[in-house]
Amino acid sequence: MEPKFADWEGIPARWVLGEAWAFVKGEWVRVCDADVGMNGAELNEESFKARFGRLMALPAIAFQDRPER
Repeated sequence: MEPKFADWEGIPARWVLGEAWAFVKGEWVRVCDADVGMNGAELNEESFKARFGRLMALPAIAFQDRPER
């Protein structure tokens, strides 16, 4: 499953069940997936980019433990 795009209380985030990353103070940091899942608003990729602009790429370790489906 591809990570979803989210607006986590004004913070850009990427999320799947079990893992979430948020762009905080200019860098991606791992955050609580339950919090993002409960309090974040899911966006499509176009809306995410329109709201937050271009962000640096996620770190290479992000979402590496996700099984291929």
